[in-house]
Amino acid sequence: MAELVCWNCGGSFADIPRPISRHANCPTCFEVLHCCRMCRHYEPDKRPYCSHDRAEPPVVKENANFCDYFRPANRFVAADAERSDKAKSDLDALFGEDGVAGTDPMPLSGNDSDDPRNKLSDLFGDD
Repeated sequence: MAELVCWNCGGSFADIPRPISRHANCPTCFEVLHCCRMCRHYEPDKRPYCSHDRAEPPVVKENANFCDYFRPANRFVAADAERSDKAKSDLDALFGEDGVAGTDPMPLSGNDSDDPRNKLSDLFGDD
């Protein structure tokens, strides 16, 4: 049997006892392992997402469940992880690493008389 990997991060969980408990989590990313996304019967391209004809699949496929038909399988897709990493890097490039885009829209220094901070300083005094 091939070594199982997490459906979310691809991390190995060879140390997790079998059968996989409903309470088992990935040691790398802490996602639940006894879920539809980790099951051999999970088919994301078809409805109701489960190929087993007697199973009653839960609504949220990433949540732990009590399915008696659960059979673990390697469901990690590196392309999905790369797509997620690319989306995060695109957001970081758009909004900046700390979540604030570009530079300060209202610089603290400047002699522009139309600058709102200068107007406030003129109005209330700069003590």
